[in-house]
Amino acid sequence: MQLIILGLVALFLLWAGLIVWTYFGVKAEARKVYAAALQRGEFPATEPYEPFETAYLKTSILRVSIYRWLASVTAVIALPIVVWLLNTLWVRLYYLTSADGVFAEGTLIHSFYLAVGCMLGLVLVAGVYARAYHKGRKTNFEVEWADEKQRLATN
Repeated sequence: MQLIILGLVALFLLWAGLIVWTYFGVKAEARKVYAAALQRGEFPATEPYEPFETAYLKTSILRVSIYRWLASVTAVIALPIVVWLLNTLWVRLYYLTSADGVFAEGTLIHSFYLAVGCMLGLVLVAGVYARAYHKGRKTNFEVEWADEKQRLATN
């Protein structure tokens, strides 16, 4: 069991490392895009780089990578808890109601409802993170860049 847990931790650390690597790649890409746009004369040379970089990072693929990682970590932690909770409730209801042996723990009907409950738990985790991702999602770079420039001007 410890080996499985260590393997999962190593997997998530490797995945987090890839996200950090992507972050630095996106930052470098932002610098190149800024320089190319400046060279083409799309905006004046006095335009500050910091709002451009911040807007570029906010509208890049980096955000979805972070949400996927967080949702996966949450699911890995929550799934055993969901299984324990559903199993405990099932067994307690079984003994409380003196149900037929077909409803005993480990039977096909128990396994079916346990599987359905696990799927519902995973859908709940995915729904929570999808809602959080889409609620604050920045989709338009130009709008985000203008917001960042305005934020810089007011500070």
